[in-house]
Amino acid sequence: MTLVMEGLRAALPAEQHRRIPPREVVDRAIDKAAETTGERPNLDRSDRLAITTIVHFGFGAAAGAVYAATVGSRRSSALTGVAYGVVVWALAYGVGLPSLRLHPAAARDTNDRNEVLLASHVAWGAVLGALLPHRHAS
Repeated sequence: MTLVMEGLRAALPAEQHRRIPPREVVDRAIDKAAETTGERPNLDRSDRLAITTIVHFGFGAAAGAVYAATVGSRRSSALTGVAYGVVVWALAYGVGLPSLRLHPAAARDTNDRNEVLLASHVAWGAVLGALLPHRHAS
């Protein structure tokens, strides 16, 4: 998913080359924590990259576990995974992250950025749905 996001982001017009959303979210969360505690953490670029990677993979793994628990391996397919990826994108960028003030709502972001985010979630969902081990009815 991150590879798709980075690859598509590179195709955006130069004025839209902000950090990828997982990094924006982590940076904003760190800034909000610093405002709350009054202490600025001593985190360099590599620290923030590590935190971003851990948080993004952790969120993806948790969302994947929810998919596996709700859809089940018998009904899992690339198509159900794509649908789930779209739902995750809509909930994250339409409701969750904006309500926490960690990312602008999809409706307030550019169409190009939304297309990159949506495409990366579609890719993630397709792979998730296709790779969930299938169990056959006994």
